[in-house]
Amino acid sequence: MLTSCKHKRELFIASRNSNNSDLINYYKKYRKILSAVIKEAKKLNYADKIKKSLNKNKTIWDTVNLETNKTDNTERIDNLYLDGNTISDCHEIANAFNKYFFKRS
Repeated sequence: MLTSCKHKRELFIASRNSNNSDLINYYKKYRKILSAVIKEAKKLNYADKIKKSLNKNKTIWDTVNLETNKTDNTERIDNLYLDGNTISDCHEIANAFNKYFFKRS
């Protein structure tokens, strides 16, 4: 597959610098076929991962997040500045957020 991608890049450069319609059409067909092959390879790879997984739901969501370019946002809030005071206890921070969002709803 890597060889095919390299060949596609070479064809792209050749077709970009050429007015030969046969070469351009060949590049377009090659690109379309290669895209289909890559898409099918991804499907098979993900299906195999899901099949072998012990926690299928997590694996499915990891795959969805990977394909949609979503990453985990695990930024932790250690301190919260509220009304001039610094809150560092995680339970107090959670209560402050709960109060804030409860007032908004």
